[in-house]
Amino acid sequence: MQVVYELAPVIADIIAARCPGTSARDVFLRACLGNDWPETRAMIEGMLAEPGHLRGHQESRLREFLELLELQEGAIVRH
Repeated sequence: MQVVYELAPVIADIIAARCPGTSARDVFLRACLGNDWPETRAMIEGMLAEPGHLRGHQESRLREFLELLELQEGAIVRH
């Protein structure tokens, strides 16, 4: 699903803003590009576990991306 890859940099920026000075952004992008959906999901769920640290629309963006991952994983299972 192309939209997952198009939104990955946006989500990576949210992760980078929450984890400055770490390689979390790169780890997330590598997981997405490598189709490591469990790792990708774990990182997003970790961010959502502390929604008080998210600003503006970050929480809704993360939840939207998580829903897209569920659709992506469902498509993979069906093939």
